[in-house]
This record gives sequence, C-alpha cells and structure tokens, in this order.
Amino acid sequence: MKQRYHRLSVVTASIIAALALSGCNDDDSSNNGSDAKQAKAAMHTVFDGFTSEIKKIDDTPLGQVTDQMAKLRQEQDKQSLTELEKIDRSLLSDEDKIYYDTFKFDRELAIRGGELPNQRFGTFDIPSTHFYNYIESNAEYAGKALETVKEYQDHLAVVQDYTRWVTNLHDQYIQGQVEEIQLPKVLVKRYVDSSAELIKDADDSMLKVGLTHLKTLVAKSTNKDDQLLALQYERAVDEALAASKAIVAYLGGDYQNSARGTGVDGDITDKNIGWGDLPNGKVWYQWQLDRNSTTGKSADELNKLGEDLVADAKAEMERVARFVAEKQDSPNKDTLTAKWLDDKGDEQTKTYKVINADKTVNLSAFFDYLNSEAFFYGRDGRTISGTAYAKTCEVASSKTACEAALTDYYKFKNDANDVVAKYFKAIKTDYKIVPIAAERELYDGVASYSGSSTSFNLNTNPKYSLQKWNVSTLLLHEAAPGHHFQNAYSLEYPPADKPEYIKGVWYTAYAEGWALYTEWLGLEMGIYGDLDVNGKPTFVNGTGMCKTAGVDYTTFQGGIYKDAQECNAIQYFGSLNEAQLRNMRLAVDTGIHAKGWSIQEARDYMDANSALGDGDIASESFRYAAYVGQAVSYKSGYLVIKEMLEKAQSELGSNFSWIEFHDQLLKYGDQPMEVVETSITNWIASKK
Repeated sequence: MKQRYHRLSVVTASIIAALALSGCNDDDSSNNGSDAKQAKAAMHTVFDGFTSEIKKIDDTPLGQVTDQMAKLRQEQDKQSLTELEKIDRSLLSDEDKIYYDTFKFDRELAIRGGELPNQRFGTFDIPSTHFYNYIESNAEYAGKALETVKEYQDHLAVVQDYTRWVTNLHDQYIQGQVEEIQLPKVLVKRYVDSSAELIKDADDSMLKVGLTHLKTLVAKSTNKDDQLLALQYERAVDEALAASKAIVAYLGGDYQNSARGTGVDGDITDKNIGWGDLPNGKVWYQWQLDRNSTTGKSADELNKLGEDLVADAKAEMERVARFVAEKQDSPNKDTLTAKWLDDKGDEQTKTYKVINADKTVNLSAFFDYLNSEAFFYGRDGRTISGTAYAKTCEVASSKTACEAALTDYYKFKNDANDVVAKYFKAIKTDYKIVPIAAERELYDGVASYSGSSTSFNLNTNPKYSLQKWNVSTLLLHEAAPGHHFQNAYSLEYPPADKPEYIKGVWYTAYAEGWALYTEWLGLEMGIYGDLDVNGKPTFVNGTGMCKTAGVDYTTFQGGIYKDAQECNAIQYFGSLNEAQLRNMRLAVDTGIHAKGWSIQEARDYMDANSALGDGDIASESFRYAAYVGQAVSYKSGYLVIKEMLEKAQSELGSNFSWIEFHDQLLKYGDQPMEVVETSITNWIASKK
C-alpha cells in the first residue's frame, strides 16, 4: 500500500540520489544578524542555481539520459556541493540546517553513484521493469488525448521526444547486454508481458488515443494548417509505435535469450537473480539501499534486522492466536471453525486446530482461519445494500462488498477521529473513502492515498481486497494520521520560507516510515485496548471500532467476533501482519539481491511468517526482485522515527508533547532519515 506520487522523469528517477551526511555536527545558532541572512540567501542561491542548471542539461519532456548527460549532471552535483560547503552552516537557523543537510545528502549520494563503474547500472537497465514500466507510462503520456488543436500542436514535440527516448533506451539496453548488466529472464518475461498494450496498433491503442481524437477535430476544420498538423502527428505516432515495437521485440528476443535464468522465460526457482550477482552489483546494491533507506545500514545489517523483527512479530502473533482460540466455546479451547468455499464453489465448514497437543501454537492454521470466506467482504454470504454509500459504490464490481466495506471503514474513521486529534495540531482538511472503479480493481493494488484529491482509495473487489481485520491498520496507514496527515500538514502548516528545491524532494523512507509509525501509534492511542507493562494491547477498553458498548457483535462485520475483546485482538492482528510484511521486506529484499535467493525462496519465507494470501505473496515477491532496494525503506524510516520518539520522551520527560513532536516531524516535509535525526535532536535541545 503505497502513497501515490507523481512519477518522476527517467532523469530524476534514475540519477536522483543520496548518501551519508558527513560533518553534521549541530552548532547552536541563534544568530539573526546580517551574517545569518547572508548565509540563508547564499543557500537559496545554491539551490536555485542547481535547479536552473539541471534544466539546462536536459529540458526535454521525458528526459534524454545519455552518458554525456550523466557526466554533466555529475559535474553539476560536485560544483553545487562545493558552493554549498562554502556557506557557514553554523550561521543558519535549525530550520535552514534541515534544508542545507537535505541538499548536501542528495548531492553526496549522487556523486558517489556517478563515480561507480557501469554508470548505466543505476540509470537505464534496471529501473524500467514490469513494476515501474517507464516505456508504457511515457507512451501513455505521449499518446494522450487533449482538448484543442493548439494543444496537439504543442504536444507534437512530446510525441517526437518519446521516439528519441525509446530509441536511446534501446541502445542502452544493448550496451547493458554486452556488459552483462541485465534483468534476469524471470523479470524480462513479465516486463515484456506488461508492455503488450504499448505495441497495439488499433485506433484506441496507448500511442494512438490522441491521434484518433485529433483526426475527429481536424475533420471539422477547413484550416489547411490543421490538416498538415494531423499528417505530421500521424507520422510522429507511427515512428513512436515502430520504435516501441522494436524495443519490445528486442527485449523479448536477444535480450531475454542472453539473460540469467533457466529455460526460455526463467523460473521462480532460479537463484542469483538479484543485483548482487551482476558486475559491480554488490556495490551498486549498497548504493540503492543507501538511496532508499537513507540510514547508511549495510545489506547484512538490514537482513539481520529483518530476521530478528520477523521472529519478534511471530511471537506476538502466537499470543493473539492463543487468545482467540481460548475464547472459543469448544471444550478443548484449541480449535476454530469457519466457512470456506471448495473447488466447486460449494460452502463447507472447516476446522482449524490452532493449539497443538503440546500446547504450542499452530500459526499456519491460524493464518488459514483468518483467510477463510467470512473475513472478506463480498465472500461472507452477506448481501449489503441501501446504505449511505450505495451511490458511491456504483463504480465497483461488487456493490454489496463495497457498501459493506465502506460502512466499516467509515465507522473506524469516525470512532478514531477524536482519539487522533489529541496527538496532533488541528487538521481542517478531511479525506473521503473512494472505491476503486471496477476496470481498475485488478491493477491498482489494495489501497492508496491520493494527496491531490485527499482521497483514500480502496479496492473492494472480493478477490483482490484485504481482509476485514485490516480495516483499522489500513486507515491508520493511508489516511489519518498516516499519509493524509502528511499531505494536510504540507497544506496547512507550511514553513514560512521553504526553498523550491526542497518542495520537490521525496524520500520513501520518510513517507512510508511515517505511515508505519502511525500504525504503531494506534497502539499508543489505545485503538486495540489498554496497554500492559510491555506496551502490548490487552484488548480491553479499545478506542477504535471495537467498542464494548454500542456494538452488536452478532451482526458487526458479519458476526465474526464473539465480543469486543476478540474484535480488538483480531484487528490488532491486522496491525501485526502489516508490520510483519515490512519486517519481511528487509529480509527478502536483501535475500534476493545480496544473498542469492530465488523468487520461490522469498515466497516460502513470506508464507511461513505471515497471513498474507497467495496472490499477495506472488506479486510481492516479483516486486522486490524488480524494485531494487525500495522495500527496505518502510521499516528503516519507521525505526528512526521510533528511536527519535524514545529519545525525546526520555530527555524531555514531562516537557514532552506529542503535538509538538509530530509537528516537528511533519512540517518540513520529506527528509532523509539522517536529517530527521538531526532535526529532532535540535528540537529536543531547544525544549530543555
């Protein structure tokens, strides 16, 4: 479940960078005199100059990355870093130090990446995959429909630029093949398959949508220039389509044949498919980890951390499973029952023995129980209609599943609002819950947050949606106080003089680290009940959707809970399972790219340690292989925020304020996690 961001151009996405802050000692700065103003002005000049020069290096719509452009970018990174370091950082305010450190972080990692061998490794060959298919998304942009003939006239340059971009990318793939820097066969197959729409030649195909519409506009015009434009546009689209067909044919032919893996298409049992097994791959993979985690931890450190966290979460899952089993009416307090559908679609009753004869917990059986039909909207035998969300749900494939889901999600939203408000400044911007349209349900994932529309987008398709026990943690993560609060803070509490450069940066570790932190914050807020001495929920007095009073548990969510305590326990399990997913990402990403794991090994690991469904596990395993290093960002960011929280609470004692702590974290927007540490440390010092 990721927040939706605007896709970066290949230039930005490929070479954008960051590595360790050096010399980040914090001098106390209360100097508001002329020297401080000059230092601030000089910093802004460096930022603006860098942005201006980068635009000069490449002002094309899609970003034409070449070896020469990469070299020019590297030179500009070095020059801008040199100019920045001439500024006396100690003269800056704590706020401006955040901006200074962030810019420095970006430049240092970019420089480090640019100095490594096989520079294309970090720019061309790997970033475009089935998971982020830049060929397809750029084609969609180039071929889009517009409103007027004048807009098509301006857009013609984009269509032509797309052809240059694809041709250049094709050349870079060939160089990658020569240097044996390639995707493995098992990913190439998915990459080619995901490009099928790209090379269709129909009038409504991706590259021809705009052309088809332009022809209808020109057919009504007697202007010869309009007729000429249509001919030029058609020629440009034909060239774009030819270039697209050429690169897809190459990828599915010579490129795939020479790639790593068995057979024609590779296999999920193929080992050594990750970056670590490519030329200079271990160094490049570490660079990707540094770029994504922004913490500087090594692959081995992150792998060990993941393994340890997985084991801890598994022990807590066992506590929940035992609690739920012991609440049942069965004599032995060891068995759960639930309805499920057999291969013929007939409903059966299945038993799940959760407590073994030796009194240990059978987590696999508990996982299976929580994936039975009763825990999914639209598969639980209920027909829900006539709710306040009936009109909203008209776009969904299963209206009854959609109405049931929105009923529960809005209940949690309303129940949690008052609790959340005690930990943050007042947020005026509200969010709405929007079902994903039927035609997008198979492609858009389970949920996302869109800052531009302040909407929590929910997949309500019975086969592709999350279980009912994910309601609480999913809303905490995506909406309030997760991604929605990140977005709302940027709108409602912006710093007075935030540089334009800083407004454009983003770090997954920060964004997703915050969302994971807010999942944990649900425990602190008592969403799942009072906490025991170890900070674990007791499932009593929950402040979320599972109240003791006012809820009829014979009908709530289809009657899947005996009472409020069981409801809180199973909703808490949803939080644990999501946390476990991020724990496993540390182990699986580093397992594939540093330890030679196969796709199958990654799947086996996730299946053994979580209640994720088979479909989730399959798609996640391919994602980690393709989206190198990104999966480690979630938990990496969370752990830094949690560490800073504990530091602030310990050092400030009674002076600690949740509202002020969260304000300090959110108001400056995305930062590398090492900069977050500096920022919070300075804030703590200012409070003493």
